[in-house]
Amino acid sequence: MRDRPYTEWQRGFTVAELALVIVIIGMAFGLVATRLGVVDAWRENAAFRKLVDSIVFINNQAMMDQVYYRMEFDLEKRQYRIGVMRPESTVTDNLSGANLPPLQLELANILSPAINGDQTMIPPPSLPSLAEPVQLPGEMYFEDIVTPRGKSALGDRRENPFLLFSPRNASEFGVIHLTLGSGKQFTILVNPWTGLAEVFPEYKEYQYTLNKRDSM
Repeated sequence: MRDRPYTEWQRGFTVAELALVIVIIGMAFGLVATRLGVVDAWRENAAFRKLVDSIVFINNQAMMDQVYYRMEFDLEKRQYRIGVMRPESTVTDNLSGANLPPLQLELANILSPAINGDQTMIPPPSLPSLAEPVQLPGEMYFEDIVTPRGKSALGDRRENPFLLFSPRNASEFGVIHLTLGSGKQFTILVNPWTGLAEVFPEYKEYQYTLNKRDSM
C-alpha cells in the first residue's frame, strides 16, 4: 500500500514548525551571546582587580624579601608578568639626577633606582607562580604605560615597559591606562610614596616630573 501524498495543509504545518524551530534557535543564540557578554565583563573586572591587587602585593613583598620586584607589560600580547631582579645585581646611583640637591637625589634613588646593565629578571624565589604571564581576558587591553623612562603606547617598537618595586618600601611612579571590551577606560596610578594603586574610571594624564627642573 502506497503512502498518501502530503496535503497542502500538512506541508504548511511543516513549514510553520520549521520557522518556529528557527526562531527558538535564534533566541537561544541571542541568550547565549548575552550571557557570554556578561561573563566577559565579569572576567575583565576580575582581571582589573587582580592587577591592582598585584601592584600593592609586590610592593609589600619587595620589602619582605629584600629584593627588587619588577612588573613587566607586553602591550602587543596583552599580558603582564612579575619577577625579581637577580640578587647578585647591584643598585647604582641614579646619575640622571646628578645635578639635583642631595635630598632630592636621595629621594630619586629611592623611588626610581637604577640597576646595573647586566640585571636579569627571574621568577620570585618565594612565589615562583608570580612569574607566569597573566593574560588579559576578552577584549581588554593596555592603552599605554607611563614610567620614569617615558610613555609606551600600543604599537610602539621598543622594550616592554616595566615598573620597579624597591625593598625600601617604595615603588616607581607609574600610570597604566586600560580599555575594557565595552570601551570603558580606566587609569591606574602607582603612587611611589605609598606603593598603593589609585584607580580612576577615566583616561587621566600624568607625567613624571621628579627629575625635571623648572625652567628659569
